[in-house]
Amino acid sequence: MDHSLDIAVADVCKTFATAAGPVEALTDVSFTVPAGGFVSLVGPSGSGKSTLLRSLASLETPTSGTISLGGSTPRQRVRAHELGMAFQDSALLPWRSVQRNIAFAREMAGLPKDKEYVDELIELVGLRGFEKSRPAQLSGGMRQRVSIARALVTRPKLLLLDEPFGALDEMLREKLNLELQRIWMHEGITTVMVTHSVAEAVLLSDAIVVMSARPGRVVEIVDVPFARPRDAELLGSDEFFRLCARVSDVLRSAEASAAPGGGGADVGV
Repeated sequence: MDHSLDIAVADVCKTFATAAGPVEALTDVSFTVPAGGFVSLVGPSGSGKSTLLRSLASLETPTSGTISLGGSTPRQRVRAHELGMAFQDSALLPWRSVQRNIAFAREMAGLPKDKEYVDELIELVGLRGFEKSRPAQLSGGMRQRVSIARALVTRPKLLLLDEPFGALDEMLREKLNLELQRIWMHEGITTVMVTHSVAEAVLLSDAIVVMSARPGRVVEIVDVPFARPRDAELLGSDEFFRLCARVSDVLRSAEASAAPGGGGADVGV
């Protein structure tokens, strides 16, 4: 059975109705992601990154355009329990242990218990020995590890991450970035992440989708050529700094321009 799926976003537009009138969040957004790829969405605040991620998760419906997840709609994939999500707020249940918080996603999906896989995920995210701990007994980084394990416990084919480490300090964030890369390489799941950190996007991604200020559109897709696994040594290299500078330059241009115009490209690995 395939453990990941490809993504095809075609001419997606999203307009919200507000008391002040319609607000165009996305315009003519198009890109593709191959099965097993890791892609980051970056852009200024209000560029529609989270709206696009929520559309991939069937939490928003595009006003026009299409989203195909391995040939199916996001809603079909959600009904099949093939999407996993983790957010900046780990949103763990305070009265449940690490083990039971992770298992909760299977319960909510109506799936049978799988203690063996829950234990495997606890090992994978480096929380062996904390199975019975409750969220209040964990650090912020540990809570985020639980959140990622919970997103994986239904064995999804697509992992969606919305600023999963955005609330953490820089040193811990760097450590968890490397941990996330290890988990992603182990699981092989197609992953789309929203982040405001250029360094995080460059470290983790196969390609970076840079979006413009509202209405959000694809300004450029930047391929990341570094071999995997990537380590802390890469973070200090000239090549890493040069690519971060290039993405930052594209972002500055995106922030300076809110003119609609559409955009589309293929995201390659």
